[in-house]
Amino acid sequence: MGRSQDKPGRSGVYRLLGRLWLREVDAPLLEQLSDGVLGEAFVAAGGVSPSLVTGETVESLAVDYCQLFLGPSGHFPPYQSVWEAGQFEGEAANSVREFAEVVGYDPAEVLPGGMVDHLGVQLDLMGHLLSGGVDAEDSADAEDNIIDEVSDAFYSAHLTWPDTLLSATRERAKTAFYRSMLTLTGEFLDTEAPAGRP
Repeated sequence: MGRSQDKPGRSGVYRLLGRLWLREVDAPLLEQLSDGVLGEAFVAAGGVSPSLVTGETVESLAVDYCQLFLGPSGHFPPYQSVWEAGQFEGEAANSVREFAEVVGYDPAEVLPGGMVDHLGVQLDLMGHLLSGGVDAEDSADAEDNIIDEVSDAFYSAHLTWPDTLLSATRERAKTAFYRSMLTLTGEFLDTEAPAGRP
């Protein structure tokens, strides 16, 4: 099945990865990842279910998430502006805001008060876009083409930067869950590269 035929499935992966990047795993999400359809899909995609790994609890996952992405020191801020320009709220953030406005996406719904060039926001925005976040006045085919064009443009502008972040965080992740999530993010983004990109 090609990229255009599986937009709902791709949207779901983007949204799940976005959620995993935006905040630590809580008890309800841990339960979903440990059991049922979501857990099976996560493991089938290459993720490691925390329930299968001795000692990986909500608390140990929260500690790992914090040391990787929040600090207090030696962490890896998952913001495009930081990795591309060495600053917070750079040009990448302005570009994400513009895309969000075009596709009717409100970043504050997933990260209230946060910076919009956070990788989790970018992944969730792409999930929103693929789930039909662009309106076309003509036909379903026209809407499909517009979604493809906008999603390719967004990917090229905002989802080609995380390789260095992913490599650095994989080296420091203490839990199998986060190591697998980082690998899964990189592999998924590689498969999502628009046609014609290296």
